[in-house]
Amino acid sequence: MENNYQLSRIHNYIHGLMSKEEMFQLEREALDDPFLQDAIDGYRLQNGVDARQLSLLQQRLSRRVEDTVATRHAQYFTWQRLAIGATAAVLFVTLLALLYFKHFNGKAERTTDVELSEPENSVSVEPLLDGGDATPREGWKTFEQYLNIQFVSSDAGGDVIVNFTIDKNGVPTQISAEGQPDQFLFDEVVRLLQTGPKWQGTKGRLKISFPVREAKDRTQATVIRPTHCFGMEKK
Repeated sequence: MENNYQLSRIHNYIHGLMSKEEMFQLEREALDDPFLQDAIDGYRLQNGVDARQLSLLQQRLSRRVEDTVATRHAQYFTWQRLAIGATAAVLFVTLLALLYFKHFNGKAERTTDVELSEPENSVSVEPLLDGGDATPREGWKTFEQYLNIQFVSSDAGGDVIVNFTIDKNGVPTQISAEGQPDQFLFDEVVRLLQTGPKWQGTKGRLKISFPVREAKDRTQATVIRPTHCFGMEKK
């Protein structure tokens, strides 16, 4: 019935029995399918060939249409599967990258914490970021090493929290302490800040921790006693 329908349309088109809209629709279909155009041209040349004479051509036309539709569907689903596979691959790589950066960044942060934590019997510094934006130009590690080298040992120890501003030359000024720290330690902090490495920023707030050191004999070298010892103490 479909073949007869197509032949009837071709017949009506050739003999001018279609409306303008129907003729336009058939012409558009013929542009998309060369077999339909061949059928129209063949019918026009035969000048009234019947359905039996065009049956073979119509069958070829139907097969061509079916093959074209099947090919389009196959290409669509192939590209669809490729798109899904590519999306899954991108998501997988992104997940791996997130896990990698999370693992190694976390490890780096833990390493930084260990380096900035208070080592036993050494001076350590902790920047209090809520107090300003000042940072040593050569970095915190270099500044902490400077403190340990230049600090003058004493029997006093503890934490000193200071606030200060940075002048145009990068030198801390207007240094003030919070609470009531040991006077010697505060004077040492002022000396170390003003004679030490240059700073950048406008103002800063630091907590500097000094170890507790005791001298057994003033005529001998200072003995560093850890806060925790195992074994028996030599008398």
